[in-house]
Amino acid sequence: MLLQRKSFPKVIDGTVKTVIGLTILASGAGILINSLSPVVTKLNETLHVRGVLPTNDAVFGVVLRFNTIAKDTVITFLLAFFLHLLLVRLTPGKNFKNAYLTAHLMLYHAAFMNVTLPVVLHTGSFWTVTVGTILNALYYTYSPAIPRVISRPWMHDVSTLGFMDQVGSILAHFIGKWFGSSDPNQDADNMKLPKWASMFRDNTIVLFFLMPIIFVGIGIAVGKTGIESLAGTGAGAVNWILWLILQGFTFTAGIVVLLAGVRMFIGSIVPAFKGISDKFLPGAIPALDAPTIFPYSPMGGMFGFLGSTVGCILVTFLTIVFHSPVIVFPSPIIMYFDGNVMGVFGNKAGGWRGAIAAGLITGIISSAAVILFYPLTGAVYGSGLTWSNIDYAIVWMPLMYLLKFLRTLILAFI
Repeated sequence: MLLQRKSFPKVIDGTVKTVIGLTILASGAGILINSLSPVVTKLNETLHVRGVLPTNDAVFGVVLRFNTIAKDTVITFLLAFFLHLLLVRLTPGKNFKNAYLTAHLMLYHAAFMNVTLPVVLHTGSFWTVTVGTILNALYYTYSPAIPRVISRPWMHDVSTLGFMDQVGSILAHFIGKWFGSSDPNQDADNMKLPKWASMFRDNTIVLFFLMPIIFVGIGIAVGKTGIESLAGTGAGAVNWILWLILQGFTFTAGIVVLLAGVRMFIGSIVPAFKGISDKFLPGAIPALDAPTIFPYSPMGGMFGFLGSTVGCILVTFLTIVFHSPVIVFPSPIIMYFDGNVMGVFGNKAGGWRGAIAAGLITGIISSAAVILFYPLTGAVYGSGLTWSNIDYAIVWMPLMYLLKFLRTLILAFI
């Protein structure tokens, strides 16, 4: 804001709200961790596994507890944004003129880099920040071109997607084509659903019903005795099933608090970032958060959410049945936000069947990939929380294993 020569009161207002927004975010993350951690720890002890819930917002709260990693995360976040702006300015071609403005996901992704790169490349702070900055800037610059091209017939270059689903959007598009129909009568938005179903457009309501089910599922896997050791026994103790349901409500409340902090944070920092990008990148369109995509196909998003929910629950069931070393719980981020985005792209390509298939298949891929990339997350491994979104599965997980392989190969030749 100082670079934009804003007035002193506006600079103070933006700075204070950014700091307080992050503080609220951290408080919400604390609620999430305190509600989830005891149950997941008990599950790990009982079944000798690593239980994990992929939730970007919550795992960022874990990262904030490590001072050096948190500091390096912020540095990576800022440097990657400015390098991204420079790359957009220098790269020719209309499709690459996109300013990535989903600041909170950029911050979460910077945190991902700062916990995985030290494990993969054995780097210290300097090289972790350097490599993380370059990789992030390349991703922010070039990946939004994918949904921009795909969605041009219906978004008309007003904006594009910037939600760690950019590469996933082309997967959803082709899944929609393969499993759906181009018949306009098959468009999900031409179908009428019961009015009560519209309430599930609110993620708080979705979480209110979803999280207690997840907690009860974990509790059943642990067993009554294990949960009672957490909930207490005796005349004044809460019934163990009810205790799990209340923990699910507490987790939902933590998400609500955390998202309030996110809204305050991005409400202050995005205008500052947009001001810089407008001055530096005239004519560029913004790459924005998932909810900006939802209105282009509300029912397609709903079908995608339903398909993704089935896919995530299926992965959880299979990881338990086949005694996977990592038990992946259904992720509210993958099911709701990713599912909606994948459903919109799937519906536009193949109608309601395409939307369901896109949500189902990407939900399975996103959840199953956690088994492979969770062990790479260093300081947060064992916390019971990790990152979500389809691009972590199809871009960042393979890339991290490739970097790990290349390091091993180079060392073998030295």
